[in-house]
Amino acid sequence: MAVIARRVTVNSATWLGRATPSDIVEGKQWYAEAMAYAEFLSVTFNISKVVAAAVISALSPNNKWERNKIDAFNLIQAWWNAESIESVKVCTYNANKVKAWKVLTEGISILRKSRKTHAFALNVGMNDVDHVTLDKWMFRAFSTTSKKPIKCQESVTPKQYDELSDIFCRFAKRKGYKPYELQAILWVVIRKEWNT
Repeated sequence: MAVIARRVTVNSATWLGRATPSDIVEGKQWYAEAMAYAEFLSVTFNISKVVAAAVISALSPNNKWERNKIDAFNLIQAWWNAESIESVKVCTYNANKVKAWKVLTEGISILRKSRKTHAFALNVGMNDVDHVTLDKWMFRAFSTTSKKPIKCQESVTPKQYDELSDIFCRFAKRKGYKPYELQAILWVVIRKEWNT
C-alpha cells in the first residue's frame, strides 16, 4: 500500500505542477457550476441537492456536460410529472438511466456500492471534502505522468477505490485544496495534455 500511496502522491503532484493558473481556475469553477446546477434542480423539483447531484452523476458516463445537465433535468421532470422512465431518452447507457431513476424512486442509499456516483453526489450536493470522485481520468493520472495518451488501468475494485480516495483526499488537503477541486484541476490538465 505504501508503494501505491507514493505513486498516487508523486503522480498527482506532477500533474498539479503542470497546471496553469487558468487550469486551476477552470477546475475550481467546474464544481461551482455543478453545485449551482444541482441547486437549480433541487429548487425546481423540490428534491435534495444530493439527489439532484446523484442523478447528474448517474447520467454522466460518456455524456458531455451540457447534455448531461439536459438529461438530468428531463429525467427528473418525467419523475416529477409521474411519467414513465421510458418517456425519457438520455445520451448515456440505459443501465445508467435506470440507476438515476432508482435514485429518484428509492433514494441515494442505493449508491453506496457505486463509489464514484456516491462521491459525486456528496461532493456536489453537500460540498463534502471527505470523498472524491474518481473516474478513468483520475486512474490514468494516478498511473502515469506521460504527456501523451498511453493505455492505463481505468477501473478499480470498491476496496481499491476507497484506498485511492483516502490517499488523494489527504494529499489534496495537504496541498490546500478541497479534494474535489484538485480532482477537477488534474482532470483539466491531463485531458489538455492528452488532447481529448
